[in-house]
Order: sequence, then C-alpha cells, then structure tokens
Amino acid sequence: MAGMETLRRQRDIDRVFRSGRWQRMPAVAVGVYIRGDADATRVAFVAGRRVGTAVRRNRSRRRLREAWRLVADRVRPGADVVAVARDRTADVDFRRLQDEIRRALAAAGLLDGADDR
Repeated sequence: MAGMETLRRQRDIDRVFRSGRWQRMPAVAVGVYIRGDADATRVAFVAGRRVGTAVRRNRSRRRLREAWRLVADRVRPGADVVAVARDRTADVDFRRLQDEIRRALAAAGLLDGADDR
C-alpha cells in the first residue's frame, strides 16, 4: 500500500503498548504514542489469536487497514498508532468500525479538520 507508513520494529510497537494512550472501543482498540516530531504518523495493525482463526484475523487486519486508509489523509504527523482487532472487528458494520477509529484518533488529538460524518 503506497504512502502508508507502518511500524516495522517490534520495539516501536512495544513502546505504544507500554507508553501509549489507549482508546478501547467495542470493535477496535487504538493505542497512540506521540513522538513529537514532524515525521509521518506510522501505524501497525494487530490481530491476536483470541480474535479467531487465521481467516478471521486476516479479515480483521484488512478491515482495519481499509478504515485507516480512509482517514489517513487527515491524521497529523508525529505519532505511532497501533490498531488492535477485537472479537467483533471482522463482523461489525464497516461504517461503525470507521467511526470508532475516527473517534479514537480524535480523542488522541490526531485528526485535522471537522468531523465529516
């Protein structure tokens, strides 16, 4: 996916889990660590085994990636974000999943512009 900055090192992902601020929603948990630099915001998508089979985990990650892609142009730089799939991620209405991600990012102060529902 061209243009999407991803978290590639485990230590960066671990830093979000340890020191990030978390917004837990029914379909997704979003952790944000503010780096405070001007580099692009990086993101990682995580789906653990409790989400279900490999098919459900992969579907959950694909849905999270697409929801992120739709809001990515409004995300401010200088943060690391981890989106963690939950049991409902694979099945919840996609608009609701988008809304939960948007609300989590807005609560962290990462969204530019007005809410465009």
